[in-house]
Amino acid sequence: MCTVTKEYQEVNSEEIMDLDEILSNFGLGSYQVTVCALMGLVLMYSNISPLSYAITASDLKYRCEIPQCDIENPIYDPIWLDRVVPFKEKNIQPYKCLKYHYRQTNETDVSTDNKCNFEAFDVNSKEKCNKWVFGETERTIVNDFGIMCEENKWKLSMVGTVNSFGQFIGIPLAGFISDKYGRKFILIIGSVSSAILGTARSFTTEYYSFLLFELLDSIASSGVYAATFVLGLELVSPKSRVTVSTLMGCFYPMGAVIMGFAAYMILDWRIMLRVLYLPGLLILGYAWYVPESMRWLQTQNRIEEMAKILSKVAKSNGKTLPSSVKEALIANTKANTNETNGVEEHQLSCSRLMSKIFSSKEIFLRLINCSFCWTTITLVYYGLSLTSVEFSGNKYLNFMLVNVVEVPAFLTSWYFMENFSRRNTQAFTFLFSGIGCIMVNVIPTDYLWMKLLLFLSSKYAITMAFNTMYVFTAEMFPTELRMSLFGIASMFGRMGSMFAPQMTLLGAYFGQYVPILLFGIISFLAGALAFLFPETKDQKLPDTVKQAEFVGEV
Repeated sequence: MCTVTKEYQEVNSEEIMDLDEILSNFGLGSYQVTVCALMGLVLMYSNISPLSYAITASDLKYRCEIPQCDIENPIYDPIWLDRVVPFKEKNIQPYKCLKYHYRQTNETDVSTDNKCNFEAFDVNSKEKCNKWVFGETERTIVNDFGIMCEENKWKLSMVGTVNSFGQFIGIPLAGFISDKYGRKFILIIGSVSSAILGTARSFTTEYYSFLLFELLDSIASSGVYAATFVLGLELVSPKSRVTVSTLMGCFYPMGAVIMGFAAYMILDWRIMLRVLYLPGLLILGYAWYVPESMRWLQTQNRIEEMAKILSKVAKSNGKTLPSSVKEALIANTKANTNETNGVEEHQLSCSRLMSKIFSSKEIFLRLINCSFCWTTITLVYYGLSLTSVEFSGNKYLNFMLVNVVEVPAFLTSWYFMENFSRRNTQAFTFLFSGIGCIMVNVIPTDYLWMKLLLFLSSKYAITMAFNTMYVFTAEMFPTELRMSLFGIASMFGRMGSMFAPQMTLLGAYFGQYVPILLFGIISFLAGALAFLFPETKDQKLPDTVKQAEFVGEV
């Protein structure tokens, strides 16, 4: 193999030069850093669409209006409320749509000293109301679209499920489009389309049109994260990828933190969406600065464009790109084309390869275990984010904290994977998340900060589990089936994110402690099952099913 030294010795154009080898000779220059920073901003923006429904469709505090008592400037929790409205037995909250029946009497409805005639309310007879007093000045689709009462709670949780279903459709669709038109195309078109659809959603006047734009926005934005991450990583050398991927990944949760802060300051879902989504139109300007994926350009045999990007990389590092590198890239492209043709012929026997999964008990059981862990991760990860707005205390602060904790979790996960075994990292992060969730329900409500600390610790641990699972899944399956099995496990993970919004509905009917308790139990179970995975750290990636069966065995 040829090398390009600092002095740039001429290379033999007949030799094959790999793109990673070329980038390794350039280092990390200002052009690469600038592009990766821009990619980080897109990653930050891309987190608005998957989580905005946690704010726009969040439930509010309200109770029945009592015409006989709520005379002027009614407040949510007057001292006499328990005498006119029934309260839930398991907490101190009043029923949102029930009040005691008022019996007409010969006396006036209100006494001379402006106090309710409480004797006229029959505590043994309840009735529904159609007017409410809200405990918050915030506007969500609850009061804008009149989605009141427990029987309509499903409409709020359905928004999140529709969002996840949109991702289920959009991710494979984005993969097909990016393979055909490029990663940069998906980044720009997906982000700009999301900005338009998200802004349009803020102008909807009824529930089902809101739901439609939620679905379309989710489909449009779902491929942006992967395309953006790939673009950033492909621009740097393999030595810099761990650092760059970690720093870029830290931008993603900050998008949710900014959204929580905007919601806290604005208190109106329509204005919040416009403030957050409209800046996405600026991503259209990336067309003139951000480069296309060099590996995609190589597959399209667009070597001239590849060479221009490499020239910018070299220049920002104080170097120049020798003309012989371009000829070497052409030779490498021809070699890759021949390899691709071989892969395509190999993929024609997919049914034969899939039969290997079922013929290997070890791989089959590993796939089932892995799929369960993926479902657990997404259910708990998204479930905790959504449950944070239902948690005691300031829901905006809770939402910001539960997302900002992902930044140190992301950094910590890489440290643990580099210095400890993959299996133990995966198992113990599950177990710690499960223990934290279970302990949240054990701590008395008087110790709110302790409950919040355990809640955040659970999100911290499950975020570490999420990051570890990406690497672990790729390392435990054979090359010939890796992407297929990774896709199957990830598909089950997407199902977990679909169920996550329904956990708030579960809490509405059975108590707020139930979803978090469920998260704890399922995380603990996944942690125990993770000990059954093979250890893959410092192991050669298996190429065949037979090799994969013996991964981790010395």
